[in-house]
Amino acid sequence: MPELRELKDARRRLAEAEADLRSADGLTRLAEGLGLLDEVIATGSPAEARTARNLATSYASRVCARIGGAVAQDPQLPEPELEHYFKVVLAFDRVDVELPAAATDLKIAVVRRLVDRYYEGHSAEKKRQMLEQLAQLGGRK
Repeated sequence: MPELRELKDARRRLAEAEADLRSADGLTRLAEGLGLLDEVIATGSPAEARTARNLATSYASRVCARIGGAVAQDPQLPEPELEHYFKVVLAFDRVDVELPAAATDLKIAVVRRLVDRYYEGHSAEKKRQMLEQLAQLGGRK
């Protein structure tokens, strides 16, 4: 049975996104590919929906691993790059799939770094309060 056109298009766009993950165009391609997968999940046959979920989960794992590696490797990533990575990881929230546990941890790690940048020069108390709010969002105390 031939693969659904939307799945082929999604694969192509996701591959393009993965190759150019650090750019705005890569983020656009990622969002487009994930949108196609979400459409297949909602309207495709059970087999097509399963394939779309598997693709979304696979790309989420790979992208999170790459971004997690970049964030862990360079503690001084510039703010615009951190913001971009956060948008990339958030793109996966728009698809009706279960994301790897590392996705939530990565979002929190990136936001922690952003809080460090945004609250530079503010009081330690203000920064602590913001980090506490972040911990509550992540379900951690």
